[in-house]
Amino acid sequence: MALKKMKRLFLLIFMGMIFVSFSFGKDKSVINNLNKVCKSYSQTNVLEVMRAKFGTGSDNIGVTMGKEAASEGPMSFALGKDDEIYILDQVNSRIQVFKNGKRINSIHLMRDIRFKDIALTSDSKIILLESFFKDGYEKTSIHILDSNGKTINVIPLEDRKFIPNSGEVLGIQIVNEGKFSGIWVDLGDFSVRVASLKGEAVERWIVPGKLSLNGRRVFYAKRVGDITGVIYLSEKDSISNWEPEIMVYFKTFLEGLLGIWVDQKERIYLGANLLDGQSKSSNLIVIFNAEGKELGCVKLFVQRMEHEVWQSIRVSPEGNIFQMAVDEKGVFVRKYTLKK
Repeated sequence: MALKKMKRLFLLIFMGMIFVSFSFGKDKSVINNLNKVCKSYSQTNVLEVMRAKFGTGSDNIGVTMGKEAASEGPMSFALGKDDEIYILDQVNSRIQVFKNGKRINSIHLMRDIRFKDIALTSDSKIILLESFFKDGYEKTSIHILDSNGKTINVIPLEDRKFIPNSGEVLGIQIVNEGKFSGIWVDLGDFSVRVASLKGEAVERWIVPGKLSLNGRRVFYAKRVGDITGVIYLSEKDSISNWEPEIMVYFKTFLEGLLGIWVDQKERIYLGANLLDGQSKSSNLIVIFNAEGKELGCVKLFVQRMEHEVWQSIRVSPEGNIFQMAVDEKGVFVRKYTLKK
């Protein structure tokens, strides 16, 4: 136990040193000209790319209508390389694959296992984040499947060095290129590499924040005030040298950040949930270039149904924004593209 605490302390010290470099590595931050972002919404093409009714049928997505616990629907989704949408239909113990609005495949999963996130490698391996409870504590594991759903490997995430509490794992990230290529897990303030792209367990590495798609930068965002967020972006091929911080000022109360993503052109996408003076909620994505200049602002759907969705937003390598949500008619995915 003493060894575990010492290693955890070492990890906290390491992360503290990283974030000191966030704050003091540069003399000047990008302030967006002291103007609030999203003063107007961008012209956007919005397309509903799939919709499925509730149920257990071959074309349906399962939901539970909890009275004491929160209702549960599809937990996560992933984007295929040929425009497929992979939806984690854990209520029905399967993955539903859609293309051009139609279901084209169902990949069946073990019924006794609860998954809450899904990701795909470039060669169509399916990576799932399992969540289970042991001795009253949440634990997580990574399941690596082939494209037909056959298990290649299962990797427990908890260790004594980097992930002493695997219940803190938020999601999966795939890095397909560079020296940091592999399967990573996101713990919010930092990420840990846990497997190779072949699905084999590897020596674990840790980086602050998340890695870009090509593995050449790390990035991170956090809420620092009632209307303020900040984005940190490393220099290329570095996890210790940082670009100037990008300060983001919203025009209404910032309830929380929905996530941060970077596309293949290194455009930054910051998701935010805002509240106005009447406590009306809005979801939006602000898009920046790597220098912190605002490129656009996209307003997203606000889900009113209480079904839990663990990962509801994805950004494709090309920069298209996808959102999965639940309404009274079923489950749907919308694609948002800025008009040129």
